[in-house]
Amino acid sequence: MVDKVLNKEIIGATLSPVGKTILNNLDSSIYIADMETYEIIFINSHLKNLMGSDLTGKICWKSFHENLKGPCLFCTNDKLLGANQKPNKPYIWEFYNIRFKKWYELHDQAVRWTDGHFVRMEIATDITERKNTEQALKNSYDTLEQKVKERTLQLEDMNTALRVLLKNRENDKKIITENILANFKLRLLPSIERLKNQLSQKKHQVLLTLLESELEDILSPFSKKLTDPTMCLTPMETQIGSMIKLGKSNKEISIILNRSVYTIANHRENMRKKLGLQNKKINLRTFLSNL
Repeated sequence: MVDKVLNKEIIGATLSPVGKTILNNLDSSIYIADMETYEIIFINSHLKNLMGSDLTGKICWKSFHENLKGPCLFCTNDKLLGANQKPNKPYIWEFYNIRFKKWYELHDQAVRWTDGHFVRMEIATDITERKNTEQALKNSYDTLEQKVKERTLQLEDMNTALRVLLKNRENDKKIITENILANFKLRLLPSIERLKNQLSQKKHQVLLTLLESELEDILSPFSKKLTDPTMCLTPMETQIGSMIKLGKSNKEISIILNRSVYTIANHRENMRKKLGLQNKKINLRTFLSNL
């Protein structure tokens, strides 16, 4: 054992001055340790300053970590040599040192020492600032992702509420329409019928029938379709269309509206053009009735 220690001292002493200079001037913590005994056989100036002393001859796992009773469970010695005891490529990994409260990027490699056997060299670079930045970015991303999820849920809730409101609106619209139709049938129609029975002139009765029809149209989808802007019908054409739907002839319409038969015929022809019925064998009354 004594001979081995003396041999290590000789090995350490024979590390070339150029090699020592290079390792001592690197801005990283570097140490070399025996892979069997874990004894530190070299430590560079950067690591000496960090530790506050020269740890040459000390045991690595006792020197760099706290509360350990044996070699580190995460020691990478078994990853440094391959088949036939040939050195592998540097094993690069990240580690958080509890003692120093810092993150390090570690480059571990088996190198042949001056006596011919392999030793472990570790180069540790402080990456704490980078890790803190990565964590801050991750926290920001997680926060943003959470806000996006919350906003998505809010929009889904708003969409649900909007669908409910639209459905309620349609229901309200339906109820209003039904109430208007009910009032028309229960209150207006009886009065119109009584008035028709009391009138003696047929012309007046026809006018009342027309009025009844117009009121029904106003409250029906037919009126909405007939007065749709895309049909481009004038108020007079709309009125004539209502009477055509009732089966009135040009002559009957002319009497009711106090217009010439020729005028009514012209309106009728213009309506066919606007409704796309020109030169088609489609009855105008049938078309209007199917709206």
